[in-house]
Formats: sequence, structure tokens, C-alpha cells
Amino acid sequence: MIVTEYIDKDTIRTYSDKGVYIHGGYPEGDYEEAIDPAEMNRTYTETDIPIQTDDAGEEIDAEYAEVGKIMMGVIE
Repeated sequence: MIVTEYIDKDTIRTYSDKGVYIHGGYPEGDYEEAIDPAEMNRTYTETDIPIQTDDAGEEIDAEYAEVGKIMMGVIE
């Protein structure tokens, strides 16, 4: 199932609770998770593509998530 949760009042995090990629957003693509401004009303669907992770991959994903938040001005 697609899970959508507010990070703060202006920012939404979307991901799948089945451990698969989500598809949509802008630019349209497949994502492990999406962090979007709430005002954009972006939509996503689940794919059948499983997310494969290992310890190193999880660290890299966390770094990309933080960079995305910085780019959106959520954190400095």
C-alpha cells in the first residue's frame, strides 16, 4: 500500500509499505520514496519492483534523502 505522511506542514513523504518502488512524481520515475512539497499534490502508484537494500545502500539512501530536504529548503 502507498503510505503518505507529513514530514512537516509543507512536506510529504510517500513510499510503499510492501518494499517495492513507487512510480510517478516529477520527474516521472521509479523511487524508493518521494519527498515533495505538499502543495504539488503529486501522485504515485506501486510497482512490482522490489527494493533491494544492504547496509551500504541504506546509508546512501539516507544521504540522498537529506540532500533532497536541503534542496527543498526543509533543512539547512
